[in-house]
Amino acid sequence: MVSRVIKDEKGSTSILIVLMMIVLVSIGYFAITVASANTRLGIVTLDWNRNFYYLDGQGERFIAHMDTLLLEAQRLANGYFENGFQHRFTHEDLPVEIQTLIREGYGAAANRAAFVEETIDMLFFFYADRELSRLSEIYPGVIISALGDDFNVRGIICDITLVHPEVPEYHLSITVSVLSHSAFRHEHRMGNTDATRYRITGWLKWQTAAGEY
Repeated sequence: MVSRVIKDEKGSTSILIVLMMIVLVSIGYFAITVASANTRLGIVTLDWNRNFYYLDGQGERFIAHMDTLLLEAQRLANGYFENGFQHRFTHEDLPVEIQTLIREGYGAAANRAAFVEETIDMLFFFYADRELSRLSEIYPGVIISALGDDFNVRGIICDITLVHPEVPEYHLSITVSVLSHSAFRHEHRMGNTDATRYRITGWLKWQTAAGEY
């Protein structure tokens, strides 16, 4: 006589259904969590882009304002020789030491063209230093660093950090070097009509507090 063992499998189906439900709920919870995290990250990224693009625009306005002042400095420097100021003993803008140096140097120069170009560079930086000081009226935090001495400026560096007015933890730091007038003219003579009177050496966006991710 062969005996058979009959197993009761009625509970197996219920267990399988419960396990499937647990798996599906876990997957659903994971999907919702990921979607929620992506949404929050997307909002943070959108805010980051909006705030920093705003600062980019303010930075471009600063550069444009600075270039306008440099254009005025260029006009004054070019007008010096055009108006024959090199023959005068005094000048309304220049210290007597500089005016005397130019007048005597022009008279003794073996190469007048080279002397004029070098002098215009000096005058351009002199006027640029004066004109750029006006930036502090609109941008109180700007730093204008003149390289050289009081009577012979040979370079200028502008530093400024712009702060978002509504979200003060967002910043844009800009560093700009003013080029000599002769370097600017050389670029134009070489056909580079997009040449500027300055070179942007720093354009850094940063935050004082870490963002939420």
